Amino acid sequence: MKRIASLFALIPALAFSACSEPGPSQTNSEENTESTETETVDEVVEVPTIDAGLAIGATAPLAAKFQTGDGEKTLETVLEDGPAILVFTRSVEWCPFCQTQLKGIDAIVSDLQQRGYNLYGVSYDSVESQDRFSKNQMLEYTMLSDEGSKAIDAFELRDPQYTEGKAVGVPYASIIVIDKDGKIVAKSVSGDFKKRPTNDQLLAIVDAI
Repeated sequence: MKRIASLFALIPALAFSACSEPGPSQTNSEENTESTETETVDEVVEVPTIDAGLAIGATAPLAAKFQTGDGEKTLETVLEDGPAILVFTRSVEWCPFCQTQLKGIDAIVSDLQQRGYNLYGVSYDSVESQDRFSKNQMLEYTMLSDEGSKAIDAFELRDPQYTEGKAVGVPYASIIVIDKDGKIVAKSVSGDFKKRPTNDQLLAIVDAI
C-alpha cells in the first residue's frame, strides 16, 4: 500500500501554463473554457504531493451529498455503480488548470472502465455550470456538484489558504480512488494546483492497486 501511495510522488506530471486565481475578467465560463485551448505544457516535473485529506485505508464519507443533473446523490449511491475515482478540482468556471485537466482525463474514461472504475469530476461549482462545461467539452464522465463544499470538507480536502473571495471552499487538486466497499485505496493530493498527475500516472496508480 505504501508503494501505491507514493507512486504519484515518484513519477513526473505535467505543469500547465495559465493564470492561477479568479480575476475580475474571469466571469464568463464559456470564454474561460475557450481560453484553455491555447495553453501549453511547459515542462515535465514531479507532482508535489502533500499529506492532506483522509488517509488510504480509511472509509470514505459515504453520506456525503452531491448534486447532479439527475438530482441529489450520496457517495454511497454513486458507489452502487462500482468503484470510483473522484477528481477534486477547483472550478470549471475560472480555473484553466482544472479545465485542462478535466478535458484531458476524458481520454481515459474507457481505460478506467475496463479496469472496473468509474470516473467523476468534483467541484464546488453549480450543476448548471458543470453541465454547461460538460456539454461544451462533450465529456464522457459525470461531474458532481458540491456547492457549499460539504463533501470537500468531509474528505478533509479544503484548501485553507483561501479565507476570502471567490476561491473560498475550493479543494486541493486531488485524486481519490475508492473501492466498492467505500474504502480509500489510493490518493494524490497536489501541493501545487498548477501541477496535476498525467493520464499515464492515473492509469499506473489504478494498475498498482
